[in-house]
Amino acid sequence: MASRIITDYLSGSYARHTAIAPIDDVDIIFVIDPSKWRNPGSGGRPAPEKVLETFAGAIRLRRDSSTVMMQRRSVGLKMHHLHIDAVPAIETERDGLILIPDRRKEEWILTGPKIHAERATALNQKRGNMFKPLVKILKGWNSQLDEDTAFKSFSLETMALRIFEARNFDSMFEGVLLFFDFLCGRFAEDTHFEWPDSLGVGLSRPCFEYQLLDIAGTGSNLFANLSDDRRGAFLEAALRTRDLLWKAKCSRSRDQCLNYLEEAFPDDVNP
Repeated sequence: MASRIITDYLSGSYARHTAIAPIDDVDIIFVIDPSKWRNPGSGGRPAPEKVLETFAGAIRLRRDSSTVMMQRRSVGLKMHHLHIDAVPAIETERDGLILIPDRRKEEWILTGPKIHAERATALNQKRGNMFKPLVKILKGWNSQLDEDTAFKSFSLETMALRIFEARNFDSMFEGVLLFFDFLCGRFAEDTHFEWPDSLGVGLSRPCFEYQLLDIAGTGSNLFANLSDDRRGAFLEAALRTRDLLWKAKCSRSRDQCLNYLEEAFPDDVNP
């Protein structure tokens, strides 16, 4: 198995330093040599199912006391409190982009985890090392929502990156207020700030399909499967939070301000 792997590296929110506690999920990319698999299919690439089966078998041999699961685009390894996703990948000619397997579609999907990490790091430096902590606050807020309301955390992070590459903020409070105000505008609600551009976020009605394009330039739409019900529930939560933050901003006393903040955010993710 080792001879089939070219290199490996961490991926996902853990690698981007935007994961929130408890950190119990880690993604690892394994770049493979596709020529090491027999019967290559389209483009000289092996079938996604076959590659994932190979990975699952190799992991089971080495971790026979752990739970190994075949997943849609990876092999999951559960080790006590930690879940590891082993993701096979094929390098492409486009810098920073790789192909990962998709069992359901029976094809290889373009993605760019290194580009995601580089863009997040560059923006964090540009914004005085406040962007990544801000993303953690937003993810913490999102994690408190009902299962049928919350957005995927990567979608939340992508929206934040698009917003704050275009707009500066001077504090965590200003950042979260701007984020939720922008979202309210994309939902066609009134805003307290000027937002002349959609920044690649499409959530308004009427809409054939909601849109949030991957910042790595893969063409993937992160909102492709977003339902009207989830969109509506998330809007309600975002609007309520924006209004509470605005009341906190306009408060005449420190205690009143803190009361609004505590209502908007749990203590452990308070801006």
